[in-house]
Amino acid sequence: MKLRLFSIVPVLAALTGGCSPSFEADLPDVEITQHGLKMAGVPGAAQVGDTSVTSSFTFSSSAWAKHMNSAVFVHQVTITAGGSLANLDFIKSARVTAAAAPALSEGTTAIVDYERSADAPSSAAIQVSLPVPIDLTSLWSANQLVIELQVAGQLPEQDWTVDLTLNLSGNMTYKF
Repeated sequence: MKLRLFSIVPVLAALTGGCSPSFEADLPDVEITQHGLKMAGVPGAAQVGDTSVTSSFTFSSSAWAKHMNSAVFVHQVTITAGGSLANLDFIKSARVTAAAAPALSEGTTAIVDYERSADAPSSAAIQVSLPVPIDLTSLWSANQLVIELQVAGQLPEQDWTVDLTLNLSGNMTYKF
């Protein structure tokens, strides 16, 4: 998993600004990417028709802004073909959710519900910009945050991988 912080200058300035008893920072563009998220192949998929598979990854408490009175919002989700996949045209629908572990059945937040349109162009990526950002603030402070991806369609017979990227923004306040 890769975490990139853009516009981190306000945070660094706040931390190096002397003996300030607190700092506050806006982080307008944070990108979290899970590379090589393994999706199970579906043996005999050509004969079965449309099927679905689910995979997930866990974002641990050592990550950005946990326990810092943060506000965290998801603005965009991108699913990118991994390995030898040329495109993701076989995916008819995708759903991305987030939940605090271990209570996964409670408090699951839907981030993206994607449906491929019949006239969508061939692409190695599915990019969904959210018209209204999804608030993950309450889930973000959990010790572990589980991000789950479920895809459906005429899936490959062999195991395959994707990269899943969440574009976030937020602010954090920390008092010494």
